[in-house]
Amino acid sequence: MANVDASVVVPARNERRCLEQTLESLSAQTFDGRLEIVVVASDSKTVRTAREHPVVDRVRVDDKRAGPGPARNMGVAASSGDVLLFTDADTVVPPTWVRRHCRHYVTPAVVGVGGPLRPLEDAFRHRACFRVLSDWWYRACWPLGFVQQPGCNCSIRRSAFETIGGFDGSLRFLEDTDISLRLRHTGTVVYDHTCPVETSARRQERIGYGRLLWTYLVGYLEYTLPNRSPSRNYFR
Repeated sequence: MANVDASVVVPARNERRCLEQTLESLSAQTFDGRLEIVVVASDSKTVRTAREHPVVDRVRVDDKRAGPGPARNMGVAASSGDVLLFTDADTVVPPTWVRRHCRHYVTPAVVGVGGPLRPLEDAFRHRACFRVLSDWWYRACWPLGFVQQPGCNCSIRRSAFETIGGFDGSLRFLEDTDISLRLRHTGTVVYDHTCPVETSARRQERIGYGRLLWTYLVGYLEYTLPNRSPSRNYFR
């Protein structure tokens, strides 16, 4: 697909059941420019679901299953948009999602955009915890330079993505935080609190918010230490 304005990359590992609703939300986008959808799938059933959906332009098979970072890099390599958007296969984006992200790139200095997360599950504890951990936390940290574009609701200008070498394939955890921190040295990374997405709270259900918070705190510490990298992988 030539002359694409924006590309959406969706890594999908064993997500046949959830992927359909993600793709349906992408098919409802009100974006006026040229848009392509690339799915990077790692199992035959998910690959088939992606290939059968009319909104998907390209499907790449992730045989190595090395993690979300390498999968996203694979998707970018198969795409051609000037703006790269990333979401996950258990996430539903609003119809204005692509348009809201892309409007920021009219400003040449902007190299990345992130937004808040909301839970797909309608339970008070999920709504409250997501509000604190996946919105207010970003609002507090962003002005301090600790930018953290969530992997299921972020976008990057392709030229900046290529400049910094994309996602660090050696990281299986906090790879989205890592690319955000490297990205901010190339330009402005915007937090748009008016551009939320809804994502599954199934991992929070399985692990618990207390353990999840501890996992992130330890991961942040490991990330800041020399010759260390965050090894936690609660996403498995």
